Amino acid sequence: MSGAVAQYESEVVYHNMKDEFKKQGIIFTDTDTALQEYPDLFKKYFGKIVSNSEHKFAALNGAVWSGGTFIYVPKGVQCEIPVQTYFRIKGENAGQFERSLIIVDEGASIQYIEGCTAPNYTTNSLHAATVEIIVKRDASFRYTTI
Repeated sequence: MSGAVAQYESEVVYHNMKDEFKKQGIIFTDTDTALQEYPDLFKKYFGKIVSNSEHKFAALNGAVWSGGTFIYVPKGVQCEIPVQTYFRIKGENAGQFERSLIIVDEGASIQYIEGCTAPNYTTNSLHAATVEIIVKRDASFRYTTI
């Protein structure tokens, strides 16, 4: 992996990104950090692909979202090794509402793998995520969710 993040109940508990990819300008972080450190880039694209009025789960996510992944790959940068995020619901009767934003600029490429799990409880949990993906001209993006 070129980078990995783990979030439990929307809190980042692990984050790592190899220096060689940071030096190429790839941003791979959580949405809270992205909003603070890259506000112009984040706000330019956030909420532009999936509207909160699209359906009831989008509305729910838009109202209470917390956590998520932010990826930006600059123009022409090729990331040959995938990045990965793992989301975990820790408690019973819990909900997870992360909102991820991925931007792959012109001629760039990356692969992103994400997974979400929850312990096997006798009560219900809800995972209602939203993922917005922007892939610009001549760019390549591969997305896998488990």
